[in-house]
Amino acid sequence: MDGAVAGLLAAVVGVGGTLGSAWLTQRRADASRRAEWERLDANRLAELAAQRLESSLETRKSVYTQFNTAARHYLATLNDHAHVLRLGYDPQESLALVETARIEYRRQYAEAQMTVPDTVLPKVRRVDIGLGSVYGTLARISHNTARDGDDAETVRDVITQGWRDLSAMRATMRTDLGVTEPSHE
Repeated sequence: MDGAVAGLLAAVVGVGGTLGSAWLTQRRADASRRAEWERLDANRLAELAAQRLESSLETRKSVYTQFNTAARHYLATLNDHAHVLRLGYDPQESLALVETARIEYRRQYAEAQMTVPDTVLPKVRRVDIGLGSVYGTLARISHNTARDGDDAETVRDVITQGWRDLSAMRATMRTDLGVTEPSHE
């Protein structure tokens, strides 16, 4: 019986080894598939993040371009209107051009407020405040309701500062887009 028990034991060990080997092979295959799925999922997430970053960059670039264009046009129109007032011409035509530029600028400013990151927003606000100041002064002069200090020289200084603010804003936007390196002012 010892031979039979030994044979039976050998058979059990053999079957157990075969089953165990199949089980271990299956576990390794499962682990390998799981690792592959995790790698594929990580790659998919990385690609999705890169696409979102690229989309965000393109959106900001578009908003920056449109806002910069509208702000520069608005300031140029205000500057032209200031010249008309200084020369004593009828301001109605240039005032209509200012209003058209102002409407477009306000639309672009509203979009920029919802898109521009916090690092750029202070420069955008500074431009807006400067343009509002120039517009207010010119409107008061145009409607003969000027306050003390509302004169051609003050307007010229504020317009000059407006161009500086626009340049600083544009530099900040370009840095945010990665077009230029940050300035170390």
